[in-house]
Amino acid sequence: MVRIKTLLNLLGSGVAVLALAPVLPFLSPLVIGVAVVGVLGGLWCDRYGRYPLNTLTATMVAVAGIAYYGIQVTRADVATPVAQAMIVLLAIRLLTPKESRDYLQIFVLGLFILAASSLISLDLGLGFGFLTYLVLMVFCVTLGLVLLTVFVTDKRLALPREDLYKLVKVSLIMPVVSLLLMLVFFFVLPRTRHPIWNFLNPGGTANVGLAESVQPGAYAQVSSNKRLAFRAEVGEISQDNLYWRALVLNQPEGSRWVRVQPPKENSRITEGNRTVKLTIYPKARSDRYLITLDRPSQLFGPRNVSNDDYVFVSRSALDHPYRLEQVSHPGADLKVQNRIDRGFYLTLPEQVSERVRQVAAGIMASTKKGQGRLDALADFFRNQQLSYAQDDLPEGPDPVDEFLFDKKRGYCEFFASAYVTLARLSGIPARLVGGYYGGEYNPFGGYYLVTEDTAHVWVEVLTEDNRWVRIDPSQWAVNAGSALNNRGMASLGAMQRLIDSLNYRWVQTVLLFDFARQVEILNQTREKLSGIRSGELEVRQYLWVAWLLPGTILVVLLRRRKRLSAEARLLEDFRLRVRKRYGKDTASPASGLTELGERLDDDRCRAFAKVYQGAVFRDRPLSETERAYLKELLKKI
Repeated sequence: MVRIKTLLNLLGSGVAVLALAPVLPFLSPLVIGVAVVGVLGGLWCDRYGRYPLNTLTATMVAVAGIAYYGIQVTRADVATPVAQAMIVLLAIRLLTPKESRDYLQIFVLGLFILAASSLISLDLGLGFGFLTYLVLMVFCVTLGLVLLTVFVTDKRLALPREDLYKLVKVSLIMPVVSLLLMLVFFFVLPRTRHPIWNFLNPGGTANVGLAESVQPGAYAQVSSNKRLAFRAEVGEISQDNLYWRALVLNQPEGSRWVRVQPPKENSRITEGNRTVKLTIYPKARSDRYLITLDRPSQLFGPRNVSNDDYVFVSRSALDHPYRLEQVSHPGADLKVQNRIDRGFYLTLPEQVSERVRQVAAGIMASTKKGQGRLDALADFFRNQQLSYAQDDLPEGPDPVDEFLFDKKRGYCEFFASAYVTLARLSGIPARLVGGYYGGEYNPFGGYYLVTEDTAHVWVEVLTEDNRWVRIDPSQWAVNAGSALNNRGMASLGAMQRLIDSLNYRWVQTVLLFDFARQVEILNQTREKLSGIRSGELEVRQYLWVAWLLPGTILVVLLRRRKRLSAEARLLEDFRLRVRKRYGKDTASPASGLTELGERLDDDRCRAFAKVYQGAVFRDRPLSETERAYLKELLKKI
């Protein structure tokens, strides 16, 4: 026997765990401690019937908690303080004596906390995932409500285990029906690209983004940021072409490089390069630059403003996950179609050291314009024995000079800034490009996973035949193979890749399922239905149907037979064998067993009726001995 109150106590703790699990990573240590004490302490209190909080104390603590977190609610962050206040209330309720309404309050608070977690984040995460928590929560609450209807009549009532199992089965019906309705409504109801949780909790969603200026040392600061930047669904691409373009920085401002509106250049992608189609799923971002695989030719996604230097700026904030489809040409150059203001890309920083000027003067004196100077620049960087590093970086008043000649160690922005300065001093128009380099390919999902620590800066130079060519001076570091090319590679184990692929599918099919996707699915379904005509189905399709139909019937019959009790299966076998021996019309369902044995004058039928009815008519199951005896009689019949 199991007491109803014990079951309700366990369900209350289970609801609390399911509500707290998805929101714990976003809580302060204080609230996490309160939650743990509430759940574990509540189980101890329910077990021994000792509760530390009386009604007055619980009320005072609840009011204090609501007031404390209530004043923390701002327009930038609504969900987190509200969730923390509800967690305090939940912990208090778990640590106090419980009546019917108290259990009901625990269930309601659990549902509200789980809903609040969806306002903070809807990622599947590394746990069970929001959908799993929701399903388990609906089941627990449904079972709890059923038990409460009995608990209010008799608080000391206990249930036999058999009745408890039946109650659990009945309670499963409502969650199953609810989930089916949720699935239908998910596909049918109109959707938008801006979910309601962004309106309720506009702050804190944009956790990643690129700075709109480059200063030596700036990109090194994000080298430890392992946050996801985006996923790119595409086949595997060579490491040399994994450059994800975002913005172009074209003018010096003190020791920084910033972006100003570039001159018209009407550039076009060169022909003869590989063309790939891909879809990028970025996280919410603090900037408005769309990420593209260098070099993009077509984009389908958020409305944007395109620039001649192939920078695409969204017209609206990217503070929510979005989908960006594109056609790109990895490794291609940009051919400028008309005259371009070369002087714009020759502007020098205010402070250039004498040693840097001497290197540029030597390059200009030793070779003619064009490819020769580019080769000389590459030789200079290789001969300097520069190291790619994230710490102990140059910090003096002229970081470029200190990087090239003294410390000889720096992050990507040091290499790019030094190269652009030397190129412009040598008469070569150049600009910096900011974005990401590399990424880890996940074979489970068929996509690249790119994190913030792969943020990168490289260079584009304008050749004499008016082509913008990509050059990455960081690749000339003496340790480029280990420090640069392996960033973000093989960082996830097989299980982590599998979990991340599930998270990716969750984002793709749930978070980014909007009206456009609904229309797309509708059109695809209509096209498939319209393409089905008589005579167009292949022979193998008929074979599949021929195998599937009897297989389905067999599964249904086996499941139906499995659902029957042992007594019902024996009775069914008995009638079947009698009909086989004495005729189809002999043993109808309406025939009594005793009547049937007398009418057929068969001692085996009389014996079967006597034993079977002796158990079933007395409302007890057949014993093992009786079942074995009846099976022997059936064999003889």
